Amino acid sequence: MLHVLPKRVFEILLVSPLTLLVGLVLVAPIAIAQTATAQSDKPASQTYPEKPPDDPFKARIIPRNSKIYIAPMKDEDPNKPQAQGFESYLAAALRKKEVPLLIVADRSQADFAIEGTADQKGAGWAKKLILADFRKSTSASMTVTNLRTGVVAYADSSDRASANRGLRSSAEKLAKYLKRKIEDDEKKK
Repeated sequence: MLHVLPKRVFEILLVSPLTLLVGLVLVAPIAIAQTATAQSDKPASQTYPEKPPDDPFKARIIPRNSKIYIAPMKDEDPNKPQAQGFESYLAAALRKKEVPLLIVADRSQADFAIEGTADQKGAGWAKKLILADFRKSTSASMTVTNLRTGVVAYADSSDRASANRGLRSSAEKLAKYLKRKIEDDEKKK
């Protein structure tokens, strides 16, 4: 038994550096690629092509017929990455409320971008039992950012405790007030 043990130890010592070398050759490029990907996922400090106007009112104007991109909305719950297609509800609400904006599918063609969050929760047992209210609660928020200057031109949120139409109700409320903002800005010019 003593004779076999040193030979086995010798084999392990011989194989270990070879295994380590092969592991480094195969795994190192993958690790470097993952690190580069992780670094590219981090938001870089974005530079904007134009300087914002000195007048705060002019910096926040959203002109009629501006091109707008609706980014995929995030859920307020970090365990759910997407907000159940809220961007589609918002696009439909912008059309229904006749908001004077042109929705584009490519961010690089847009003048403004809408980003935000949305969430929908079912009624709890107490609300169902005591109030006999089975409607869902919804909440959503959005920011409209000027992609040329980086100025947040508009921000709003909607919280509906008992929404008859779920996320659609929140989207229509946000669209209604965005339209009102655009029309009020035109009157102030």
